[in-house]
Amino acid sequence: MTRKDSAHGPGASSAPAAPDEGVAHVGAALDYVTDAVILLAYDWKIEFVNVAFERASGRSREAVLGRDFWATLPGVMGARFDVEARAAMQSRTAHIYEEFNARMGKWFECRSFPCEHGLVVLFIDITTRKADELTRVDLEEKLMRIQRMESLGTLAGGVAHDFNNILAAILGHAGMMLDELPATSPLRGHMQQIKRAGDRARDIVQRILAYARGSSHELAQHRLRPLVEDSIGLLRSTLPATVRLTVDLHDDSVATVDPAEVQQVVMNLCTNAWQAMPGGHGQLTIALREVQFDVPHAFTIGRVAPTRYAELSVRDDGHGMGEDVIQRLFEPFFSTKPRGQGTGLGLHIVNGIVHAHGGAIDVQSRPGMGTLFAIYLPVTAGEGAPLDTAALTKVAEPGEGEHVVYVDDDPIVLLMVEALLKKAGYDVRTYAEPTECLGDVEQGRAPMQLLITDFNMPGMNGLELALAVRAALPRVPVIITTGYIGDELTDAADRMGGVAVLQKERSFEELVELTALALRGFPESRFLDTGLSPL
Repeated sequence: MTRKDSAHGPGASSAPAAPDEGVAHVGAALDYVTDAVILLAYDWKIEFVNVAFERASGRSREAVLGRDFWATLPGVMGARFDVEARAAMQSRTAHIYEEFNARMGKWFECRSFPCEHGLVVLFIDITTRKADELTRVDLEEKLMRIQRMESLGTLAGGVAHDFNNILAAILGHAGMMLDELPATSPLRGHMQQIKRAGDRARDIVQRILAYARGSSHELAQHRLRPLVEDSIGLLRSTLPATVRLTVDLHDDSVATVDPAEVQQVVMNLCTNAWQAMPGGHGQLTIALREVQFDVPHAFTIGRVAPTRYAELSVRDDGHGMGEDVIQRLFEPFFSTKPRGQGTGLGLHIVNGIVHAHGGAIDVQSRPGMGTLFAIYLPVTAGEGAPLDTAALTKVAEPGEGEHVVYVDDDPIVLLMVEALLKKAGYDVRTYAEPTECLGDVEQGRAPMQLLITDFNMPGMNGLELALAVRAALPRVPVIITTGYIGDELTDAADRMGGVAVLQKERSFEELVELTALALRGFPESRFLDTGLSPL
């Protein structure tokens, strides 16, 4: 049986569509395109628009076809379109550009192509793409800000090392002068002022370090009032003179907290508060009180249980916020400040800290009515454990000529500590170079019952020197002084055993006492009496 080809089969030829029919097919197809399309004749008559253009312009096809574009749709796609479209029509070259349409709140990529009939213009909605690009750029900028913040911590550590050397020398010499001056000397008042100024500088450096570098999340029982007072002390040096500060700290509750993180919460909230004041003028109030909740309660962030909480509040009379802003306040990188003036991380960090402490955050604000942040931290019945310096002083018995080696590359501090320890009755040998000290130890030229060394030194740091000395003298006790006590150093000292770490700028107040403890093998009972911990 022979198969006959069908008239509609693959091999059949079909007659071309009529011109009007072809145009109709193209127009119908363009109505399915989601981007707006318009065809303009040489005389600017509108010959075709698709459905997407009708939606974008808000004008029906019947209302615009055959009409003059400039009279019918003036400024419909923005001022730049008018310029680019005329240029494309006149030059007979394609023009492609991007423009934001404020009426629609969208970004469009406009493509004007000259054709046989005039000009075809395609409007592609690129709003999502532009948002992604802006988000990427914004995230890159914020990442750079975070990296700069981390660099600030590193820089603060380096500056603190040099500055603490200076402070240690100032405080040490001032203390020794006060010990030598008779009670009736007119110089005592001047020396006391020098010491007070040095103490203040020391506190500021430590606060900056705690804020810039942070600390590991080590929780312990602390009284909240001294921690808040300490934060306010740092705040006063940064607060504009036009801000009136009111402090109302009635509560003396004890909570299980990380002191550095409590300080960070106070600083972040207070900084945001005064920056929200018009022109930096306004009232800032910091309060601390204890509250009792009888039933569970939900706040802006977190919930509280039926128990006692410490309420730390920061109130300002600044611009205030609407509910839409409050809902996003604690998102990472969200900021109401102008670009370049905020990282958007401050409140996100506050949220993380409060959550880690089992607390909650309440925010009350209205535009033009100021803002109140309230932080709730669960309190404990225990007592904080401040350092008992009086107990520490009890162990400072006069030295009996014990051999102490002190190593520090700073000659000013070296002379001060040498004088301090000699005055306390010790036989002191000093070195400015750790390698020179190690060579004498290995050759038996440096009798040593105790090694005291600075941590930050070129070539070999104090921990490396202590390890090398221990190879020759395995049981020698060690004291390492440093401007900033970090977790890595304390962990390494703990692993070595028989090693204590001392903040360098406290050398005058504590080094003699700590030396006495070290030469007695760091007796555990003595450490517990003073509130210190054996390393």
